[in-house]
Amino acid sequence: MNGQYAIKGYLLQSLVALLDSFETDWETVCVEPNDESEKVDILWTYKGGKKKVVQVKSSKNVISFSVAKKWADELSVKSPNADEYELTLVGYVDPKLRKLPNSTIDKVVVVNKELSIEDFEAVIIQKINSFFDKKGKNVISPKLGQMFVRALNAQILQESVIGKTIEHSEFENNLLESLRGIERYLERCSYSLLLPDTPPSNRDVNSVIMEHILKLIGWNSLNIDETVTYYDEKLGKEKQFKIDFWGDYECPLKDNLKDVIYINASVEAQYLPDYTTVIKNNLFCVNGIRKQLIEEKKINIDNSIEYCIQFLLSLKELEQNQAIARLNDAYKKNKMDKNIIYYAIDNKKADFLISSIITARKYRKDLAVKFLYPITDDNSQINKIGKRNTYMPPQYLNSSILPIIKEDRDKISVLLFCSDPYSKDRLRKVIWLLIRLTSGLANEYKIYFTDYDNSQYGNEVNETIRSYNNNDLIGKIFIENLNLCNSCELQTVPTNIISLKDEFFDETINNTKKLRIEPHLIDYLPYGDSLKPFLDSDAVKTEDLKVFLQNKGIYFKTANKTKIIQLMTSMLFSSLDIESLVDFVNIDNKTKESSSAQYNLVNENKQMDQLFANKTIDQDKLQDKLNADIVSLEQTKPKKDTDIYAIKIHLEQKNPNKQALVSIARSTATVNVKKDANKIEFIKEYNSRAARVVAERVVKQLSEQLIRSNEIEDKCIEVRFSEFSNKERTNFLLSFTNIDSSDIFKSFNAKSFKYMFDESANLPDEYADKKGKECTTLLKGNNLDSIKELQNDTLKEIILSEELAISYRYNIRGVSGSYFTIMNFSGALANKPLCDGVFTIKAVVYIDNKSKDKVSSRNSLEAELKKEFNRLKKEKLKKFNKI
Repeated sequence: MNGQYAIKGYLLQSLVALLDSFETDWETVCVEPNDESEKVDILWTYKGGKKKVVQVKSSKNVISFSVAKKWADELSVKSPNADEYELTLVGYVDPKLRKLPNSTIDKVVVVNKELSIEDFEAVIIQKINSFFDKKGKNVISPKLGQMFVRALNAQILQESVIGKTIEHSEFENNLLESLRGIERYLERCSYSLLLPDTPPSNRDVNSVIMEHILKLIGWNSLNIDETVTYYDEKLGKEKQFKIDFWGDYECPLKDNLKDVIYINASVEAQYLPDYTTVIKNNLFCVNGIRKQLIEEKKINIDNSIEYCIQFLLSLKELEQNQAIARLNDAYKKNKMDKNIIYYAIDNKKADFLISSIITARKYRKDLAVKFLYPITDDNSQINKIGKRNTYMPPQYLNSSILPIIKEDRDKISVLLFCSDPYSKDRLRKVIWLLIRLTSGLANEYKIYFTDYDNSQYGNEVNETIRSYNNNDLIGKIFIENLNLCNSCELQTVPTNIISLKDEFFDETINNTKKLRIEPHLIDYLPYGDSLKPFLDSDAVKTEDLKVFLQNKGIYFKTANKTKIIQLMTSMLFSSLDIESLVDFVNIDNKTKESSSAQYNLVNENKQMDQLFANKTIDQDKLQDKLNADIVSLEQTKPKKDTDIYAIKIHLEQKNPNKQALVSIARSTATVNVKKDANKIEFIKEYNSRAARVVAERVVKQLSEQLIRSNEIEDKCIEVRFSEFSNKERTNFLLSFTNIDSSDIFKSFNAKSFKYMFDESANLPDEYADKKGKECTTLLKGNNLDSIKELQNDTLKEIILSEELAISYRYNIRGVSGSYFTIMNFSGALANKPLCDGVFTIKAVVYIDNKSKDKVSSRNSLEAELKKEFNRLKKEKLKKFNKI
């Protein structure tokens, strides 16, 4: 749970110095002054123009005399016009530094603060309360004390004094307002709601927050701070594995299995710019602890589902309800275990979870909160309300749907919380899901949306409920707004839950009054077994499911589709989730366009793993001014004796022209880098304009690095429109009708041809009327290769051929169909003033009806046809001396 020590130490010590200053007579102060040396952290001025410069240094390691002297010398040399110099050292110092005459090195006063971060926190809360008391303000409550200090971040100094020279009174007022602003926010934020009025004085506030979150979801009696010591032979000393919590519970969603849960938490003043190191260290620790637990037979992995859960929370007000961007890159496959499911929980996911449970606690507040477990083949109960208990399954952690039950013997209330924005269609689907989950046996149903406004949607809701033509439904279903936890309307979580009633509803009471609704297809929200056929189909690729789950903060190392489906059939998905999942599946069904670029190798003996050993892709540069968001970037780097480097990028693009339900358009870009004799080739595939831009940027980044390291020549070899004469270009396109060398393609049909007359050429009289018209002609039909424009050599000289579409008939081991290709020079005719464009190919596979039952894998068939066409393309390019 430790943050960045040096940054936090500097921040706290700077604030201590600033607060100490209220006892001294200074005139102006500036933190990180712009017109001073970078060695100066704080600049003070006093009466008469006297100036004092201060530098603050923090370290976990012992600060040596030589290092301290270097800092002191630099401070005095870089600021020769100062009157006083102070070097503040935060941490343990060399004994020699403690014995300095007059505590000085030359003219620099050395101040040592041997305080830990925790000690600083105690000091600073004392000083802030003293400051508040002096200003006639109430002191900070013990409940908020530790959390207040953790919430201090660079923004406080930024708003107060950084880069600004201000006077004493102005500074006090600015700092007072900033500190009070933090206090006002913390009084109503989600994490303070979880704290008892008087937190244990010997406990870290982050641990207290986490324990309350875990109690909220029914994860009790967890082991805390599990530690394993091991000897690191490389370092020659002992090191430790440590995780914050772990435990195991009977799995309510899968019979005869246990949930084994490993938990680490990071609660910071604000999100870190990069969580790669935090997650890497925590995965390393989980692997070490897990190994010992298995050896000690405390867990049996053969009858368990294992979860590694990482909380990444921020106390910053502007980051409440906000997700962490680009977290996917932090989960490295080589650090993950194939048997573990990984969850990352940021503020956005935590706020929805905490808000839902706190809201549920407030309703019928004398009853325990129970989580409803869907009835599936894995935990079947016929004709009953699903199992429920106070333990929340890990599968609900990052869910968009959370079902909760409040019940006593006489009445059962089902509360369903949904993070989707409200819409009529989503409401119908959620109503269907609620009735299905409970077999229609509940007394009342309450559905919560985060943006629901009864004054705006109340009539629409009533009409929707009446549309089922079921009077039993009227008066049982209620729609309400879910206030997220930073709302001041939420109350503190009850700390004493032992006294809450934990009874079970007598299901025989309502057995004759079961609700029945017959859904239309659009009302259907699949879960459990009803979702399995879709997930298990050939149309759904393992990679699609992994990327979809990554968007929900769930990560797998394994590519085992069965294991992924086992998780997904025990989860509940909202309407937006299902729409998003279908979108991911449909991405690869979009027709992809491809193009390629080649470079000559300087040393053809180098293997792919050597060429790309130190080459990286900068995702920030890929994203810069891109009209889409990069969702994930996956790389399969070349290993020894492999000749391919694969990059795949998923993108999302908002479409303001469509309704909210379909406002996200998804696409993919892939770049495959191959070595071929003395060249490397970048093969780009994309199915949107944004995807094409990203693919081009990937090639640009990698090729520039290879050129700088003298691995390839500084010349890109591309097949471009401008590199052909008119006749040669037409003949090149026409050459794709020659399939004599192919054993797979049996016949062809030229279906379309696009061209315009070259106005710079001498046109025959019969075509003279085309001059000055910029008239583009697109012919569609059959066997267009025989038209005179493609057969007459004179006409070939005067036309600009841009596109030819050919449908090939194929037969592979008795499987037949059509392979439809469009060969195009990237819309070269529309490029002005000079027509030019890269040669690209689009291809679609069609399977004859009589052959469909013979195809075991469509993906394999498509890959084989693509490989054959690429061989044919290479043959034509060689014939025209382009490669």
